[in-house]
Amino acid sequence: MLINNFKKRLLNNDSLIGVFSSLGSEMASEVLGSSDIDYTLVDMEHAPNDLRDTVNQMQTIKAAGGECLVRIPVLDHIFAKRILDAGATSIMFPQVNNIEDAKNAVKSVKYPPVGIRGIAGATRANNFGRETNYVSTADENICVICQIESVEACKNVKEIASVEGVDLLFIGPGDLSADMGYIKNRAALEVKEMAIQVLRQSQELNKPCGIMVSNIPEAKEMLDIGFSVVAVTTDLVLLRNAVDEIGKLAKK
Repeated sequence: MLINNFKKRLLNNDSLIGVFSSLGSEMASEVLGSSDIDYTLVDMEHAPNDLRDTVNQMQTIKAAGGECLVRIPVLDHIFAKRILDAGATSIMFPQVNNIEDAKNAVKSVKYPPVGIRGIAGATRANNFGRETNYVSTADENICVICQIESVEACKNVKEIASVEGVDLLFIGPGDLSADMGYIKNRAALEVKEMAIQVLRQSQELNKPCGIMVSNIPEAKEMLDIGFSVVAVTTDLVLLRNAVDEIGKLAKK
C-alpha cells in the first residue's frame, strides 16, 4: 500500500493547502493534481461526482503527482467501503455532529475487530489483489476527516476530537453559518469566532483542524490563526471568477 503522504504530513504538523474539485472533470483534476498545491479533494457531496467520476479523477490526480482526498456524500459505511476499495486513502465525512457519528466514521474505514469495513479480495486499493498485506496495513494508513458544520458539532468538539482514529476536524463554514442563523452571510463575525473556538478546543487535544475559505487572503489569515489544513474554494468557483472578469472586459 502506498504511503498516505497527506496523513504523514498532517501528523508532522505541516500546513496543507488545497482545492476542492467539483467540476466533475478529469482534465480539471489533472490541472489541480499537477500544481504545487498540497492536495485536491474530489467532492461527492455538493458536486455531480458519482463513484466512477471520482475514481477517474483519483487516477488523474495520482498520475499527475498530486495527493487526493475524497468527501463522500453522507456518513455511511457503504459509501466509505466502496470509495476505499476504489483506492481512496483520505476520506472526509460530512455532518459529524457527535461522538457516535465520529465513532461510526472510524468504524467504517477500519477492518474487524476494530471496525466494520468489508474485505474484498482484489480491488484497486490493494493493487488488484497483488498487495497481500493490505488488510494488515490499511487501518493505519487511512486518514479520517470529520466535518464540523453544525452548532451541535461545535458543542461536541472535544468528544469528537477524542475519538481514536479521527485524524482531522474540518470546519464547513457554509452549513455552520446556516445552522447559526447566518445563511446569507457565511462571513459573519459570529461564524468566524465559532470556527476559532473549534480550532482552540481541537488544539487542546492535539488534534489538527482545517477549514474551507473563499480566497487567498482569508487562507493566509486562517493559517496565521493556527489552522493546519485550508481548502481555498473550488475549481468551479475559480473558473467562474476568472471568466466573469473576462466578461467584464468584453462588456466594455
